[in-house]
Amino acid sequence: MSRPSTPTALNADQLASTLSGALSGYETILRPIEAIAFWAAVVMPFVYLPLLLTGLETSSEQVAVVALVAVHVLSLVVGKRYSPQR
Repeated sequence: MSRPSTPTALNADQLASTLSGALSGYETILRPIEAIAFWAAVVMPFVYLPLLLTGLETSSEQVAVVALVAVHVLSLVVGKRYSPQR
């Protein structure tokens, strides 16, 4: 009769290596998203400020400004960790 297989335990070095690889992949994906969000947050006021200065007569202009402000806040939250020196 065969013995049931027991799961092998990862030692600390294997676990650290696995976690490091996972975090490296995460950073590879996250860094460009943070950079785009950061620079979008920098540029966004130049987009919706002219709309505010010309007035918001129509409901579509009002919706556009609210949507742009919401996107601006989202880009601030997503891009807050971005640092060009990393």
